[in-house]
Amino acid sequence: MNKLLSIVIPVYNTEKYLERCLDSLVYYGDILEYLDIIVVNDGSKDKSLEIAKRYASKYDAIRVIDKENGGHGSTINRGLKEANGKYFRVIDSDDWVNVDDVRKYVLDLKNIDCDIVITNFSREYVYNGISSKFEYPKEIEFNKVYDADEFDYSLFKEEYFFMATTSYKTSLLKEMNFSVDEKMFYVDMEYVTFPIPNVKNFILLDYDIYRYFIGRPDQSINIKGFVKNRLQHEIVLKKLIDFCVNTEMNDNKKKLITKIIVLMCNTHYNIYCKSRLLDKKYKKEIKQFDKWFKDTSKELYDAVSKKYMYSLE
Repeated sequence: MNKLLSIVIPVYNTEKYLERCLDSLVYYGDILEYLDIIVVNDGSKDKSLEIAKRYASKYDAIRVIDKENGGHGSTINRGLKEANGKYFRVIDSDDWVNVDDVRKYVLDLKNIDCDIVITNFSREYVYNGISSKFEYPKEIEFNKVYDADEFDYSLFKEEYFFMATTSYKTSLLKEMNFSVDEKMFYVDMEYVTFPIPNVKNFILLDYDIYRYFIGRPDQSINIKGFVKNRLQHEIVLKKLIDFCVNTEMNDNKKKLITKIIVLMCNTHYNIYCKSRLLDKKYKKEIKQFDKWFKDTSKELYDAVSKKYMYSLE
């Protein structure tokens, strides 16, 4: 039986959450024959590997790769190398899926042949008991195949192809020798950006699949995490800027990548401006980045300045 969906689950010390993630994927047994669930243990020091192996012994759809620690990106790269499903996606081990919608989604993949399949998702503020659903703009029709070169990306306000919404055709990623940085945070931005020039079409399905767990004290997206990992954020951001400047692509797609960069730049400047780092030694860091950015691409720099204003004094 050909697998419809390879799901890579990066795992690092998430014993508290891994069972919830895996339980949500194996809830409906009738779709397991179509799933290729690859749990990549990234050198965990807790019982994560033990839990993963227990599930793999019970479900043929699950296999476990145990490797030395190399960061989130290394698990994606290894998972893609091993993937044999028609489509490929990543589900972090502290997150989970809506069991009913994921079942319908997997079965729908039988009859879909687009480079990207996107869905909606919900942010789960577990500690506050709040769920916030993310939906793509109403102007985008469900079940319609869109030409990626011709699509009007101005319909996206703050949206793009998030990791939590996106499944790529596995052959697309493999043929372009796709990879993301290893031992680095924020590589989800590389994941959603680097394939864009190669994407021919995409489709939106009316499913709210991904449950994105917000609120873990050690998450890299909280403000303390951003401050701590700000230089890694800068490295990834610079790679995206260089990619946009130096990669040949359709002008329409370049507008989408510009949108992603503008949003990421807003985050980067805010790490300094809203965290009171400008009155410390870190002021030099952001000024050096600002000069590099302006010298590298005045066009992108102006796009950020047009939407957001910052004072680095």
